[in-house]
Amino acid sequence: MKPLRITRFLLLIAMAAFSVWTFNSCQVVELVISGTTYYETEITTKDNQLIAGQIGGQRSSNLPSGAKTISIKTEEGRKKVKSEEIKYMTLARKNHPEKRQTLVYAEFKMPYTKKGEQKFRTFKNWQILNSVGDHLLITAYGHTYSLAKDGALIITYSRDEGIQYCIQRQSDDCPILIGRSISSRSYMRKQWQAYLADDPVLCEKIAKKEIDAFDFTAITEQYNPVGK
Repeated sequence: MKPLRITRFLLLIAMAAFSVWTFNSCQVVELVISGTTYYETEITTKDNQLIAGQIGGQRSSNLPSGAKTISIKTEEGRKKVKSEEIKYMTLARKNHPEKRQTLVYAEFKMPYTKKGEQKFRTFKNWQILNSVGDHLLITAYGHTYSLAKDGALIITYSRDEGIQYCIQRQSDDCPILIGRSISSRSYMRKQWQAYLADDPVLCEKIAKKEIDAFDFTAITEQYNPVGK
């Protein structure tokens, strides 16, 4: 199983290399984009078909993170594609192709403790690729996704949950929820110490606040587990 996990991990890294990430400048607001708004979309299926067209323009142009089917308007007509069959999907505003966003429909694990033992519940939804390094990637998700007029990413979320962040190391079979945008920095520092313990140098930098607990770019770029 390990080679398969690494293959998927490297696939996500390759996808990020061809996408322009604008998460740091995204607008985090609660709104519904006009039903007349369309987004330029490219869907790559798991059997490597490319479906190009537009999504949106219906009751709402917001894409729910839990959407199990994507309805895309193509030159041949409207098609419905099951999210399970999609390898990844990109969204962009017509006049801002340079701000193309990449989403993946993937499982993630949510940790919980039962009788003193850490266990995981597994869920599946659409996630945004946030930060990617050689050995670590971070995804993010909220309730819905949309694009502002300038192409910036908009994530809607509830105030008691915030934007939720997951990490995936090469040894992980899928992303693991590690924190939220509303989490304190002290909590996030503890999370990094627990999950990235195989890189004591990086952990020390985070503990000493040389690297901010929410500086995901620096963390993914500098994470270098012992023996790798």
